Amino acid sequence: SSGINAEYGDWDMVFKWKPIPPREMQRRDFDDSQPIRTPAMAGGLFAIDKDFFFEIGAYDPGMKVWGAENLELSFRIWMCGGALEINTCSYVAHIFRRGSVIAKTVSGETALQQNTKRLVEVWLDDYKESHYTAVPSNKDVEAGDFVSRVLLRQRLKCRSFSWYLREVFPDQTRPDRDFAAFGELKGPNDVCMDALQQGFGHKVGVWSCHGKGYNQFWKLLLTGEIKNDGRCLDGDGENPRNIMLYECHGLNGNQQWFITEEGMVKHGGSGKCLTHDGRFLLLLPCDQNDDRFYWKFTGGNVEVAKKFYAIHSKQFSYRTKAEREEVQRERERKEKEKSDLKKREKQEAEEKKKKEEKEKKMEEEERARKEKEKKKQ
Repeated sequence: SSGINAEYGDWDMVFKWKPIPPREMQRRDFDDSQPIRTPAMAGGLFAIDKDFFFEIGAYDPGMKVWGAENLELSFRIWMCGGALEINTCSYVAHIFRRGSVIAKTVSGETALQQNTKRLVEVWLDDYKESHYTAVPSNKDVEAGDFVSRVLLRQRLKCRSFSWYLREVFPDQTRPDRDFAAFGELKGPNDVCMDALQQGFGHKVGVWSCHGKGYNQFWKLLLTGEIKNDGRCLDGDGENPRNIMLYECHGLNGNQQWFITEEGMVKHGGSGKCLTHDGRFLLLLPCDQNDDRFYWKFTGGNVEVAKKFYAIHSKQFSYRTKAEREEVQRERERKEKEKSDLKKREKQEAEEKKKKEEKEKKMEEEERARKEKEKKKQ
């Protein structure tokens, strides 16, 4: 276990094992025998002080069967005064079931969905909207009464989720800082870009939008990378059908993308655009007259998007010269309107000032006249 770390990965709140980040290796002086501070833990692989466990509220009694309880307890431990570490010299035996137990409630939702909803509503603060963008279907899940857990958090004087992200999990990508756009990447006729439950080196396709995130949760980073579960969308400009997920290399090229203002996904390595054949993605010359070339993210942050366009817009603009000239004329027209407005406001302010000074002078003259008449009497 000396080379792994645990986290919840994307904002879908699904537990994942990940390599130890450099900052944690440096904190441990690169000593593999030292415990690893970890943002989250696996539910069946932990030990905890008994008194502390009950002091911070034990398990949430409103959670059912299994799922998300490990993340809920992980957040609670960190945010309410504890610490979570992986002991590299420990040995734990774990017996797995033959199959996954997915219990459904009377309303049809899984226990995992309900448990995740309780976790999100109690602990994520304003970041809960990031989860609902990743997994839209969870927003309407009936999760029971969790007021007692909110009161528990208040009684324990637990820290905010912003604190957790800043101090415990600073490596986590955040919608309000790192994503130019995120969520489902939707095309016409309610189809979404889908990883098709495949791993590295497999083709990416389209599927009916299901609102459950996971294979259909994508992030456009400021770097121009489009990611799903830590993997990068990679396009081959020579072979239009080789649109796959690979390990992110950070070198742009085949893994650099740009969402144009019109809604096309343009490839940095070839200048071509994403479309699909109804099953798999294709990379073809951009066609403004074909609806299948148009895509839209369901979530995003306006300020981060502005940074993204400022960084990449010149490199990826596909407008014709005439269109660019028209855009420039429109920009100049707006600038002139703004300038004219400032001039009018300045002129009006000066006229108002002159009027006030004139009225003040008249008042002073009237006061002096009255005082003069009073002295004569």
